[in-house]
Amino acid sequence: MHSSGGEMEAVEKAMRDKRMEEREKREAVMEERMAKKEEEEAEKAKKAAMIKAAKEFVEATGRKILEKRGEPEDPFEQFRGFWTRVWGEDGYFGKFEDEMQFFSVKVAKIDESLKWPLDVYGFFSVRDVVDHKRNMIFSCDRDNCQTISQEDPYLTLTGPTRAVVVTSDPSYFEIELKVKGTAESEDKYLSRLVMTYRTGFLDRSFTSGLSTLEMAFKEIIQSVEATISVKVVDGSWPDGFRGVFCASIDDIAGLKVKLLECGDDRLPLDADGNIKLRCKVVSVGLEGLLRISVMAHCINGDQVVESHCREDVKSHEVVFEPRRSGTSSNTELKIGSCRMEVTVSWSLFSYQL
Repeated sequence: MHSSGGEMEAVEKAMRDKRMEEREKREAVMEERMAKKEEEEAEKAKKAAMIKAAKEFVEATGRKILEKRGEPEDPFEQFRGFWTRVWGEDGYFGKFEDEMQFFSVKVAKIDESLKWPLDVYGFFSVRDVVDHKRNMIFSCDRDNCQTISQEDPYLTLTGPTRAVVVTSDPSYFEIELKVKGTAESEDKYLSRLVMTYRTGFLDRSFTSGLSTLEMAFKEIIQSVEATISVKVVDGSWPDGFRGVFCASIDDIAGLKVKLLECGDDRLPLDADGNIKLRCKVVSVGLEGLLRISVMAHCINGDQVVESHCREDVKSHEVVFEPRRSGTSSNTELKIGSCRMEVTVSWSLFSYQL
């Protein structure tokens, strides 16, 4: 009996020790969470203070500038002059940043349970330090899915909507792609994952869900954001030709950003003659050059007509040099009788990211 009582005491002590250990662990976790929360709050307060100080500095600087210049009669000109001095060519905050340029996303492998071709929908986005919001690289809904085949397994990129900025802070890739089934309940995840990006590589491969994706992207050092628009100014697109509009960067050989691929049902135009490009934003290095090209393929034959936008008409190519701000235009992009004007709007990102 005495032995049994000793065993009971030992069991009770062990249980007390275990409860004490669990309580200490919970308290340690709570302390860790509180410390992390305090750090986050301190970081938020620090950022808020920096933003407030920057705004006060900008406002004070603006007042001094306007006092020296005198008060313009036109409020718009007053604002524009102030903005240019603070954020423009010789401003305090605008600067070149390292940016990430996406070239392609390929469905390289699929699970044996899937069969080509695939109707794919969903999104692929990137979050960076600029605003931490989703910047869509690819996006389409179930009713407007993209059909990919084993011969052409590339997603049609529709973004980014602005350049993806790369800093010492991590960027995040979010991918959620589905294969459309006969009914929505039969849809399957083709790929679903979140990745952290910290270093620059040209090619990357990721396996998730029922597929392996291969991405081609590159960090563009000291770059500027180029927003591209193309407008038909004379003539019309030739019948029976498929068009492919691309942008390329001099310091990245062999890779192009596909701006638009259209069939023989003419160019997708708005009411003003602007071509509805699927992708409009490209990152260009400070020491690089931007080239815009269009290639027309004859649908019912082997004929291929190629033209590049360039000042030298004989070589059929135009070169855009990067600028800190403003626009660059050229009206010599031609396919047959169709003459198009290419306009590039240049911009930098704020110093306060």
